[in-house]
Amino acid sequence: MRSSNERNSIMLKISGFGDEIAKEFETQLLEMRKMNLNYIALRNLWGTNILDLNPKQKTRAKNLLREFGMGVSEIGSPLGKIQINDSWEKEWERYERAIAMAHFFQCPRIRIFSFYFPEGDAPEKHRASVITKLKEMTDRAEKEGIVLLLENEGRIYGEDGIHCRDLAESINSPNFKLIFDPGNFVVCGTKAFTQWYELMVDHVVHLHIKDCTFDGTFTPAGQGEAEIPELIAALKERGFSGFATMEPHLMEGGQFGGFSGPKRFGEAVDAFRDVCDQAGMPHRQVRVGVIGMGFIGMFHCQCIQEVPQAHLVAVADVQKAPNLQKAQDLFNIAAYDKPDDLLKRKDIDAISIGTPSGLHGDLTLKAAKQKKHVLTEKPIEITLEKADCMIKTCRENKVKLGVISQRRTDPGMIELMEILNAGKLGKLILGETYVKWYRNQQYYDSGGWRGTWKLDGGGCLMNQGIHSIDMLQWVMGEVESVMAQMDTMAHERIEVEDVAQALLRFKNGALGTIIGSTAVYPGMNERLEISGTNGTVVVEKNRITMREIMGEQKADSETIADRGTGAADAQAITNEGHVMQITDFMQAILENREPMINGEEGRKPLEIILAVYEAAKTGKRVKLPLKTKKK
Repeated sequence: MRSSNERNSIMLKISGFGDEIAKEFETQLLEMRKMNLNYIALRNLWGTNILDLNPKQKTRAKNLLREFGMGVSEIGSPLGKIQINDSWEKEWERYERAIAMAHFFQCPRIRIFSFYFPEGDAPEKHRASVITKLKEMTDRAEKEGIVLLLENEGRIYGEDGIHCRDLAESINSPNFKLIFDPGNFVVCGTKAFTQWYELMVDHVVHLHIKDCTFDGTFTPAGQGEAEIPELIAALKERGFSGFATMEPHLMEGGQFGGFSGPKRFGEAVDAFRDVCDQAGMPHRQVRVGVIGMGFIGMFHCQCIQEVPQAHLVAVADVQKAPNLQKAQDLFNIAAYDKPDDLLKRKDIDAISIGTPSGLHGDLTLKAAKQKKHVLTEKPIEITLEKADCMIKTCRENKVKLGVISQRRTDPGMIELMEILNAGKLGKLILGETYVKWYRNQQYYDSGGWRGTWKLDGGGCLMNQGIHSIDMLQWVMGEVESVMAQMDTMAHERIEVEDVAQALLRFKNGALGTIIGSTAVYPGMNERLEISGTNGTVVVEKNRITMREIMGEQKADSETIADRGTGAADAQAITNEGHVMQITDFMQAILENREPMINGEEGRKPLEIILAVYEAAKTGKRVKLPLKTKKK
């Protein structure tokens, strides 16, 4: 059985050769967006082959891709569609242009072919020459960080699965892979899936989707004899993830000048989506914008790029932050210095918020009213009133609200919850969390909002300790009351606490402790200790480092995984937890279910922290739930 991570990585990203729709590139993009496609294969733009675009056309094309929020699935070059004995020098010049285009359009995939040979010659006669040329191209691709995608095609060396596999195994490089084009096999008189799938599949990373009958009639996917339903079902079972590029060849271009035209191309896309749905193959994505482009906003962008279910479209900030231009250049996406400009885009489904904490609420309300789902960084907000308003507004507008609390996905936390759910610890009696980190004054000075009550909402507990407090309450249950003290002891120019301690009583009768600081040099691993009547478990960083349970054989202590946690450096964090939680949020949207950590869950650690602040301020025991201010 596959893990949830493996299941979530299965995805067909549907693309298409836009020149089958129309000659004009603007029309190609417009029509493909109407079909809810997020990617295009670049082959002919404005009637010009991708390798022959002039500088003005290249720049215009890249700007249009950014404007429409479209990515590039492949550089659809005609490389290798020459006679095996034609000038290699000229073909190499075209290859250099293809490499330049791949870098310019930020697409590391180039489609190629494996050369024609004189009619009547056996393919094997030219095998050595074909391999030599492709190996030379692959050597260069390895240096450039590019993957060459070999398409099967009639009358070339790679006409059938035997020869395609031979090339892949002979070249034996991660930068040389195969495209599986079932329609092209049928054109050559062979059965795509029945004859060639098993031979080729270990080397296939990309699909071209066309269907046809053996008499040469092209059809939408699943209506011909290319065995596309069988192919997609087998790839789903295999756990395949990659691009499927539509190339239907339906031959009704009409006034638009494409091989299929927008109407028939759209029918082909719909037919292929039906095939995918019948096979249970995921193929839909959520189009995402990121608001707040400090460190965490750029971090979110990078995480989103690793989530197959998400497609990054645009970023925004309340000012012209340096990361706006950086993100635009790095991902070729739109960048706005006014969040409202991003929020009014109807082609964005969800937003990720990475602004100062005190701005989360207003942005969430605006997004929800624009019918956009919201995933916000912790804390959900800095007051319960704002958090409740966020939850209510998202519910009313039927959009999802998620709050980042990625530590719940740590392997150690998952194992701990399994132990608790099995009742192995007995009755819970004590839960303690320690977050003794270090932040220098420069960290707080780096943003005018850091260390302020108005926008940061608090100090070492609200900003750094909230993840561990969330884990504590997730494990131990609801908090009944809090006593606390805190102070600002090591930083000169902040309003908030840099040292705090709290004593908790949980509703189940157990006791708890919270220790938090950003003044403990050099910064120590965060630690969660959970004790029950039958044993104790300690989670440090992201792993269980001690598991002592009555009746269990003592296990060897684990070496703590070298996972960045931010103990001494706010930017020294790894992305596994964020990627897992963003993936879950995208799946929640696509499946119309609640996300792993919704608004109500994100509110829980906020309430505990606010209770700690009140207890420290008044010197009294504070009972939960806290009373909220009525509007």
